[in-house]
Amino acid sequence: MKVTEDPELFLAIEDLELAGGGIADSVWLGAHRSIHRGPGVEFESHREYQPGDDLRRIDWSVFARQRKLFTRESRIDSLRPVYLLVDSSGSMSVSHGRYSKFDYASRVAAAIAFLASRQGDHPAVGLLGKRLEDAIAPRSGLRHVLEICASLIRTKPEGEGELAAALADCHGFCRKRGFLVVISDFLESEEGALSELAAFHASGHDVLGLQVLDPFEVELPESGDYEFVEVETDSRFRTSTEPFRHSHAEAVAAWREKLAYQAALRNLRWDSVTTNDSLVETARRWLEMATDLAGARSGASS
Repeated sequence: MKVTEDPELFLAIEDLELAGGGIADSVWLGAHRSIHRGPGVEFESHREYQPGDDLRRIDWSVFARQRKLFTRESRIDSLRPVYLLVDSSGSMSVSHGRYSKFDYASRVAAAIAFLASRQGDHPAVGLLGKRLEDAIAPRSGLRHVLEICASLIRTKPEGEGELAAALADCHGFCRKRGFLVVISDFLESEEGALSELAAFHASGHDVLGLQVLDPFEVELPESGDYEFVEVETDSRFRTSTEPFRHSHAEAVAAWREKLAYQAALRNLRWDSVTTNDSLVETARRWLEMATDLAGARSGASS
């Protein structure tokens, strides 16, 4: 896939199920390692073969009887849910073109839901505004993933956000230890939000903070007069970008580095992207993180 096609291609697909599934397929075709490795894995059931499945898991005895391909599903003794916590406050509606930060975030979340489900994990979704606004508990199956996609499609990012308070609300929702993916621009209460993520980590969750920014938030246009809008409060001012474009870029770069450093100090996984970055690569990095963490857990238990 050409860089120019992604993320534009997947952002242009209005059907979130199709976009999320397409991103997952692109990641899956290049992934040959299972998230679940090591002891504690035993055969449980069969399911129909899907392109990209590990050929070593095909049950040829079933094929000989039924002339259909099935793969062996395994039960993981310590099956873990994947909690997708997506910022739905007004700042996520920001875009310099057709596609907003929430458009990007919802596609990442949908792709991870598809990937997690294919690995046998149970995805869940929570939408974050001032509080935990809506939530779908972790379950298995394609129908459940489609329910997650439908929830994201219905959501319109709006209103003021209080990320730290919303995350604090999620402790009851994220009761079972699992993989926690928080997708936000982290533009407000970032210190409080990181502290809440550290609390999740301390309680046994593996945590990834995924920061999604608009390219113009990272680097202003080279020239011209622009109206700047604070979308959560609707305050506005108009100015030329030339006098402070360079200083703005330096300040944002330093801020992003600081957040990454603060996340590392708290033993959190962290990634920061813009809506111009590849959706496939963003989802692939999640899969690699999850694989590495699963391997570390298996090694620790053996």
